[in-house]
Amino acid sequence: MSATEHPRRLWSFFAALSPCAFGLNWLWEMVQMPAYAEMAGRSWWDSLMVCTVATLGDVGITLAAVGVGALATGQLLWGMTRKWNVYATAYLLGGACAVAIEWRALASGRWTYTEYMPVVPLLEVGLWPLLQLSLLVPAALGLAAWWSRRP
Repeated sequence: MSATEHPRRLWSFFAALSPCAFGLNWLWEMVQMPAYAEMAGRSWWDSLMVCTVATLGDVGITLAAVGVGALATGQLLWGMTRKWNVYATAYLLGGACAVAIEWRALASGRWTYTEYMPVVPLLEVGLWPLLQLSLLVPAALGLAAWWSRRP
């Protein structure tokens, strides 16, 4: 890869990663709102801003996971490699972030669950947010890597 191609591929990757992460997470946020007592019963329009702000945090988590992976491996293009260990690491980092966020929010009373939120035994966090970051962080990486490799 030439010296000029490296920054272009990196820019292309991040230009694809942010909207991919935003789109996937925004849809998930909107769908899971009935599982949170504070959001249950709100209209789509009333949920829009709250879900959009939460989604921006999810994009930040996705970008942070890529940063951690790149720092740990010493490879700036780590997130673009499309290898199983990249996706496994993204899965674990996303899941760990979800657990930490849920523990803190539940302990502080920031939000509570309705009967629509299955709770993961032992972790005592909601299944939907755990799956969200565990699945969507690697999915966004995969989509962005695919997009940035297109001619």
